[in-house]
Amino acid sequence: NSVRAAYIHKAKYLEERIAMMQWWADYLDASMDLYVSPYQYAGNLKEAS
Repeated sequence: NSVRAAYIHKAKYLEERIAMMQWWADYLDASMDLYVSPYQYAGNLKEAS
């Protein structure tokens, strides 16, 4: 059933989607006052780790 398969696919990647949405929200918060490109923001996170 294609409908069932669509929901299984969503559930399979739910944790990754949550992490991606959290990263995007954090990026938007960081660039509220001063523009930061997504690439710069991702690079800064890697350097901080």
